[in-house]
Amino acid sequence: MNKKLIIIIALVVVVLGVGAGLYFFVFADDSEPPEVRVEYTPAGEFFTVNLRGSARVLRAGVVLVVNSEDLEEFLKENNNTIRDTIIFILRNLDEDEARAPGSMDILRERLVTALNEQLAIDNVVEIRFNDFVVA
Repeated sequence: MNKKLIIIIALVVVVLGVGAGLYFFVFADDSEPPEVRVEYTPAGEFFTVNLRGSARVLRAGVVLVVNSEDLEEFLKENNNTIRDTIIFILRNLDEDEARAPGSMDILRERLVTALNEQLAIDNVVEIRFNDFVVA
C-alpha cells in the first residue's frame, strides 16, 4: 500500500509538471504589450495661417498622437502652448514648401520635435492631418 501511494503521488507530480510546462510553452504570451496610442485634438477647429511671402493661406486640421493615456489633462492645460507651437511652425512655411511632394511628412516630423521640446515631454509620437488645404 505504501508503494502504491508513492507511485500515485509521483504520477500526480509528473502530470502537474507536464501541464504547467505545456501552459507556459503553448498558452503563455511572451510578446510585448501593444503600444498605447491616444489621439488628442487641440481646441479650435482648424489652424488657418498666412504662408510666408505669399497671399495664400494654409488651413490645417491637426491631431496629436501620444503614447500615454495619462496625458489628457496635461494636454488640455497646455493647449495654448500646443496651438502656439503649431501656428509658429505652419506660419514659417512658404507656398512652395506647403505644396511640395513629401512636405506633409517633413512637417509632421518638425511638429513632433517642436511639440515635445516645448512641452518638455517625449510622448508626442505622431501628427495626423485631418485637413490640409492651401488656398
